[in-house]
Amino acid sequence: MGDKRLQPPLPHSEPRIRVLHDDVTIDRYRWLQHRENPDVRAYLEAENSYAEQATAHLKGLKAELIAEIEGRQTCEGVAAPAFQVGPFEYFQSHERGLCHPAWWRRPVTGGSAELVLDPNAIAGAEVFYQLGVFEPSDDGRYVAFSFDLIGDERYELRVRDMAAGRDIWRDSGRARRVVWAADNHTLFLTRERSDRRHVDQIVRLDVDVGNFEVVFEEANERLAVLVRRSDSGAWLFLDVVTTYSFSVQQGAVEVWCLPSDEPQGKWRRIVKRELGHEIYAEHWGDRFLFRVDDAGPYWRLVCAPIDDPSPSRWEEVIPHRNGVTLEEVHVLEQHLVVLEREGLRPRLISRNGSGRVGATIVPDQPSCTLMVGLSAGGHCSVARHPFRSSKLTYSVSSFVTPDTVIEHDLVDDRSAVLYQARIPGYDAAQYVATVVMAEAEDGVQVPISLVARRDRTSPGPVLLNVYGCYGIPRWPSFFSWPSSITKRLSLLDRGVAFGIVHVRGGGELGRPWHEAATRDQKRITHTDLIAAAEGLVQRGIAIRDGIVIEGKSGGGGTVLATAGLRPDLFRAVLAEVPVADILDTELDFTMPYALHETAEYGDPHIAHEYRYLRSYDPYYNLSADRPLPPTYIDAALDDGQVLSYQPARYVAQRRSCAADRDPELVFRMRMVGGHSGASHGPGVAEETAFRIAWTLDQLRRTSS
Repeated sequence: MGDKRLQPPLPHSEPRIRVLHDDVTIDRYRWLQHRENPDVRAYLEAENSYAEQATAHLKGLKAELIAEIEGRQTCEGVAAPAFQVGPFEYFQSHERGLCHPAWWRRPVTGGSAELVLDPNAIAGAEVFYQLGVFEPSDDGRYVAFSFDLIGDERYELRVRDMAAGRDIWRDSGRARRVVWAADNHTLFLTRERSDRRHVDQIVRLDVDVGNFEVVFEEANERLAVLVRRSDSGAWLFLDVVTTYSFSVQQGAVEVWCLPSDEPQGKWRRIVKRELGHEIYAEHWGDRFLFRVDDAGPYWRLVCAPIDDPSPSRWEEVIPHRNGVTLEEVHVLEQHLVVLEREGLRPRLISRNGSGRVGATIVPDQPSCTLMVGLSAGGHCSVARHPFRSSKLTYSVSSFVTPDTVIEHDLVDDRSAVLYQARIPGYDAAQYVATVVMAEAEDGVQVPISLVARRDRTSPGPVLLNVYGCYGIPRWPSFFSWPSSITKRLSLLDRGVAFGIVHVRGGGELGRPWHEAATRDQKRITHTDLIAAAEGLVQRGIAIRDGIVIEGKSGGGGTVLATAGLRPDLFRAVLAEVPVADILDTELDFTMPYALHETAEYGDPHIAHEYRYLRSYDPYYNLSADRPLPPTYIDAALDDGQVLSYQPARYVAQRRSCAADRDPELVFRMRMVGGHSGASHGPGVAEETAFRIAWTLDQLRRTSS
């Protein structure tokens, strides 16, 4: 650290003894959850002050990095493609000097543009703003949009009457997804009712008369609800889902349907939860399509008549194949398109009405992000694509390829690039992306997506990113954090390689990959990361004592737990908004997501599951005789996912275990923004530059 005389802060201790399953734990810093306590604020401000002073010697490097990051803003004049809804196409335009881009629309047939939504006019958006949804009705009369002005992901929903030029309805509750019925004045939305982030209600709103009515309520708190519209637009689907089914097209344990032109009609249940499988429903012509896991965990596709879609009437369209995950199903009027993935590489395959395979699209990247359709980019937005067309729109992004939107003609089997982000000074030829494998403890091969400069000297330093929770996949991306590369180019240009370790517990290789590291096998996630680090050293890619690991949210908990197992292996650890107190999170069902997370980590109310979780919990395994690598941790005061005191109490406990208060531990608390950090302005680059500067400083000590 910069000044050896600096002493980290340490809050006062309020020991709380707990005995569970004959195990005694002492929690000294639970009181930090009371954010209204002035001592809490004082401690957090003291930690921020220490972080700034302890890294003061990096001021010049940080300024250099901020300039580099801000200099890579996408080139002006290169507009992302508009998406069409009914007679209008909607697009964004960012005026110089304003915080946020505004939404505009113009008639598809031609004509002048019309302002739809200017976030800069919303009071408070100058401090923080995140879009939730942006959904126009089919005829363009109404636009439903939601936003968060704090960072706690509690979105205010509004409906704007474009003809009248004003907002006619507001809901300051907790709206999530929304979808319009075909009558153009009925809106269905999902809502949260509690601080536990349980989305359990479907609400119907008639905006013409202001009638607001709950039409479905899920009583099982381990399940949640979604509402969506079929690609054809003809049907509405109500899905009852497991909360941590995180694929783009979530499998549902129960499905209801309703013709979208009969929003006041009676919902019909077409899949009962007693069936015991997960299903994703779509509509194509005179039948329903079901992506279903009844034949195995990698899914198959079946179809059934609309009037009787019971399992006895199912006809197989695409069989279950081991190792090939059927991830998504998309429908155009004359084409069925599926997104499937074998290993890490995705592919799109089209079929016509008779089932004949047509165009097959395989990106040339070994590991990448592929998304069908165009999205408004909101936190709860859903991508869309034209139905009455033979052209499929999709986007590709990778470690070396900036976000690219492509239109593929499924009849002619030809592609055209509609848009590619242009980054000032970026030359893709200077970088190379690969996938390497590492052998885990049990012999399983764990893939690692890597990128580095072509002229990098090997072995060298490596930054490894990991998540490994809830079956959520992490794919290489150029822009989308936390797996993006654009903000890490400054690391690559200084000789550091970057990689994503696709550990078990994540969903990159399908459901079995996730289920292999849950509950009483969760430590496999941590040992996979250890095996990846050791494998890169053995391959001559990484230098020993030159590996830094980073994770965010659940991934932050992953890196803290892994560092506790092998503190000798890692030069440093970055844990952003980490779930640092996993055991207590699972014990307190009043916390966001806690009840649902027991499916991932186990239920500590059960003795053997408690003991297993206790064995790797980052908070309760801190001790004075087990020093940990230098660690960067951050949190956000208004975070609605990982509450601010969760990382704070870990930091305080860790400092209390060290005679010198662990000066190599740096903790920053964001006083503005939420789980994803600053929404705009200088804070975005500053947060990234701080982490990079700190990482480079740790790696310099390796070389010295």
